[in-house]
Amino acid sequence: MRVVTAQIMRAWSQGKSKKVGNTRTDGKNIWLYGNPIVRTVDGHVYISDGGWQTATTRERLNGVLRTMGIKAHVSQRDYALYFNDTPWDGSWLMVR
Repeated sequence: MRVVTAQIMRAWSQGKSKKVGNTRTDGKNIWLYGNPIVRTVDGHVYISDGGWQTATTRERLNGVLRTMGIKAHVSQRDYALYFNDTPWDGSWLMVR
């Protein structure tokens, strides 16, 4: 896990606000380059690619999944995004 991801995940899991480089959290939600990629609504956690299927986005989302103890992953093959080896269009997906 990259240093930025680890710092943001620590703050997010503790419900604290933090900004590190291109990523920020208010303790409930996470933004990458100003695009929302994690939302917490009524105790449920949702992830999205924020419209950008980049390596950084996948790394941050995988950091969220690891932090939550979810044995799933976001990956990309042949320019297609996958959630736990199932094709995913990057739209909001409830993970908890």
